[in-house]
Amino acid sequence: MRLAHLHIPRLISYGHSLALQNALLQRQFNYKDTIRAHNPVNSSSSSSSSSSPPDPTLLTFSTDPTYTVGRRHLLANPISQSQQDFLTADGLANFRASPRGGLLTYHAPGQLTGYVVADLRRHGITARCWVKMLEESVMRTCGTWEVQTMRTDDPGVWIKDDEKDQDERPNSKLTKNSKDRKICAIGVQVSRGITSHGVGLNVFDAPFPPSLKDGYKFTEAQKQSQSYDQRSKGYLSWGFSRIVACGLEGKSVTWLAREGGGQDASQPPTLIEDVADVFAREVMLGINKMKGQEKEAVKEVYRIDESDLLPATGD
Repeated sequence: MRLAHLHIPRLISYGHSLALQNALLQRQFNYKDTIRAHNPVNSSSSSSSSSSPPDPTLLTFSTDPTYTVGRRHLLANPISQSQQDFLTADGLANFRASPRGGLLTYHAPGQLTGYVVADLRRHGITARCWVKMLEESVMRTCGTWEVQTMRTDDPGVWIKDDEKDQDERPNSKLTKNSKDRKICAIGVQVSRGITSHGVGLNVFDAPFPPSLKDGYKFTEAQKQSQSYDQRSKGYLSWGFSRIVACGLEGKSVTWLAREGGGQDASQPPTLIEDVADVFAREVMLGINKMKGQEKEAVKEVYRIDESDLLPATGD
């Protein structure tokens, strides 16, 4: 077994990311249906079919500014039309209900979004352990750029500060406690044992293109937000300073470059594609660490192309 990795280097729409993910999901569901047709008594066995199961696949990309919220949460806690109008005012950001779990969050340039489509039963991993695996994979990825992180009682990945060294850090103006600064949101969906969606890892506060910069204004309330960085004033500062991310009052959002993963918070500490490649490696290691004792290991990561899933669309 290998882990396939599809990285999209250009910005794509959130809808296009779902189309790619749905194509991956359909491969997994089609295989399950084929197995069930050959062996209706024990559909978990592949002994009666000569076809091989699809490899687990990681899809990594960055999207246009988009606010998303889990559909189940949206049903229980509706976001009013006036709130949606605020989020999407002047066409500066989109709003989408998502099949993933979780509350309101934000995706934009400068963030690496990663969806992992895999058969949990094939790996012998529970949904709860899968989320833990994703969190730990993100933590190791951040560690590659010497940004120390941790898990807390709240979902996602959070900054872990060494208080003794805090004043020596180039970003010591950050006054929030480590447990209050979130660097990665996590939300997954499991259907028929297949997991989808995944992580939103904030890498850098990507600057606005000159042609759009005048449209993205910061209110005084936004400038008071701990998610706002006055040095970079980019997509992440703008989008996260407008909301209570993931419904966690009193918390803020941060990114690798802001936490010492780069000297300039508006510039990536490295190419986002490099972060994606490191994350892919860590997911492979995480699956192997978490898998059931008798389950097959993931031997390597390999790249696939967008054309392997969808015809050219021009998105």
